[in-house]
Amino acid sequence: MNARRRRALLAAVAETLEPDERVEVTSLVNLSEVSFKKNMAMGLAAAVLSGGAMTVAATPQPMYLAVTGRRLFLFQANQVFAKPDRHVATFQLEDVRRTEVKRGLVKHSFVLLDESRGSALRVFFPPISRKEVDATARRIAMVAA
Repeated sequence: MNARRRRALLAAVAETLEPDERVEVTSLVNLSEVSFKKNMAMGLAAAVLSGGAMTVAATPQPMYLAVTGRRLFLFQANQVFAKPDRHVATFQLEDVRRTEVKRGLVKHSFVLLDESRGSALRVFFPPISRKEVDATARRIAMVAA
């Protein structure tokens, strides 16, 4: 993540931090994946329906992730102005576990499991955020095998 985006994210997170809490890791992530097959099928369908005049491609919504010693924050990313739009969720690190990091050719991912809510969320790190994968994963406990 570039310095401008990081400063904007840190400013947004600063409002919710406790006095002795500090941000340890920041990253740009995607929370949902649009598979290649679905993307191709949608593009083909749009091309056929429009008589070849247009095609479409779906992209996942980028999010900013910030991890402190106690919490994990997610903010919706504004792609035009390179700043967080709105706060989406906060997870207590003591309640969150993760799966093993899955390392793909294009992007890396892991699943966050929130034990307090009983929910799961797949987090994808695009190529520009690969450096932050291991730093983020180290701060979140693994799921017991």
